[in-house]
Amino acid sequence: MLKILHTSDIQLDAPFGFLGSTGPHHRQQLRETFKRIMDLATQEGFDMLLIAGDLFNDNRPHQETVDFVTFHLGQLDIPICVLPGNHDCYDDASVYRKVGFPDNVTVFSEQPTIQEFPNLDVTVYGNPIPSTQSRLSPLRGLTPTGDTRWHVAVAHGNFVRPDIVDPPRPILPDEIRASGMDYVAMGDWHAFSDYSQGNVKAFYSGAPEPTAMGQKGAGYVACVEIGEDGVSVQKKRVGSISTADMEINVSGRTIAQIAEEIKGHADPQLMLKVTLGGLAELGTVLDTEKLELELTPHFYHIECSNQSHPQLAAISPDDYPEELVIGKFVRLMQSRIEDTVDDSQRGLIEQALQLGVALLKGKEVL
Repeated sequence: MLKILHTSDIQLDAPFGFLGSTGPHHRQQLRETFKRIMDLATQEGFDMLLIAGDLFNDNRPHQETVDFVTFHLGQLDIPICVLPGNHDCYDDASVYRKVGFPDNVTVFSEQPTIQEFPNLDVTVYGNPIPSTQSRLSPLRGLTPTGDTRWHVAVAHGNFVRPDIVDPPRPILPDEIRASGMDYVAMGDWHAFSDYSQGNVKAFYSGAPEPTAMGQKGAGYVACVEIGEDGVSVQKKRVGSISTADMEINVSGRTIAQIAEEIKGHADPQLMLKVTLGGLAELGTVLDTEKLELELTPHFYHIECSNQSHPQLAAISPDDYPEELVIGKFVRLMQSRIEDTVDDSQRGLIEQALQLGVALLKGKEVL
């Protein structure tokens, strides 16, 4: 039985600018999760570690980060295969050309790289990504060779599906099916997922921590067992941070009521994206920046966007007589909305209508 621990897309030293003041903390969180993966490899007796691309966020990691990685990889007494991905590609400026890795680490640098591990009876194959703009198939030219019992490919790219048009680094279903591999360890997509084809098991391990909003399948590694009875793959959670999306219909609701509903999902380990939708009463101001400030202490990170629209159809002439300033303003803005064909422009005019009515009613909106 061969036990392989498969991870990818760790992206150490990513800036995480979208997280604001939480960015530095999340960079440290990735380091802690990386150490957790190293501990898992030892504690659960894995025979090999595969890193299927994007160990680093780019080819300019801090020296401290490089030292951190090489130290912890060197602490393992098992072979480690590292495939350069599109973030840390194997170009002329590649970090992998500059760093001396421990003896147990094989960096895939040839096109293709074929590395035999006779004591484990396995051969590992892979094509490093040669540039950030590469559109080459990661599985090109990979076919089982040699005398080992098991054959594993490492591929950093995009599985080709009908809903994805002309992706870079394409991995075709037929390529997986015809590869002859026992297992294809995939990277680039940040959600744990199964794209096995025919008799070939093929999985994305996903990113061990989310690196952007909405990465619901992140937080895992793939635990692979290859034996005479076949290949089994299990996901194991290693991440501490989760993500979620939330949609709220604002119709008939105050901003305070909306805030209370969101607080019901409070979690200091959650990245939450909130979208406000539906029809808002004319003159209701939904200040998402203020809402975010109020809710920030309750979450790891929160982002709020307002996609609601004013209840234009509910406007009664009796409510806004034409001889009044507010009546003239409402009718002018209604006319502009009706004449606008651009959706983004219409949204701005609707927002101006809401703010204008609120101001003319004497509400504080700033």
